[in-house]
This record gives sequence, structure tokens and C-alpha cells, in this order.
Amino acid sequence: MKKDEQLVIHHVSPEVRQLIKVYAVVNNCTHAEILERIVLEWDEQQTLSERPPGNEDE
Repeated sequence: MKKDEQLVIHHVSPEVRQLIKVYAVVNNCTHAEILERIVLEWDEQQTLSERPPGNEDE
């Protein structure tokens, strides 16, 4: 992730933030790296769930 694309997670619950921190420690990576993985995985899942062009409801 680019430096100027910082994630803002102030709206994420404290429990989820703690889980992200624990996951980072367990996987031997930084908090930022885990957040980046989450975002990339989310984007991939959203792309896979989109319908192909031309199938719009009329």
C-alpha cells in the first residue's frame, strides 16, 4: 500500500482492532501489513461477487 493511502480504522471496534494486532503477531508481520491483506482480500472478494457486464436488470 502506498504511504499516502493510510487506512482509517477509527470506526472499527476495539475488539476487532485487538484481533488484528494479535493476528499480526501470530503471523510475524506488522499491523499495517495485516490491514493491507484484509483490504486486498476484501477487494478480491468484491470483484469475484460482481456480475459480468451485460447482465444488468432492466
